[in-house]
Amino acid sequence: MDSAAIKKVCQSVYARVPALQGVKPKVSAQGSRYLLIFTKTDKLPTGKALEQTVRVVADEEGNIIKMSSSRG
Repeated sequence: MDSAAIKKVCQSVYARVPALQGVKPKVSAQGSRYLLIFTKTDKLPTGKALEQTVRVVADEEGNIIKMSSSRG
């Protein structure tokens, strides 16, 4: 996956989840598709940590096929 395709996916993710702005994804190949994982940890006022993860499956051109998120 070239850098232009990664940038295209990142822009879409940042538009949907502004809290992840500036987070660089971990990219791994899955056959002809690519899995991009964005992870961010925030501290809560109580002192606990909240980790937010967004997983994106995209094709070689940067078109998003599937996107899911979790907080825990």
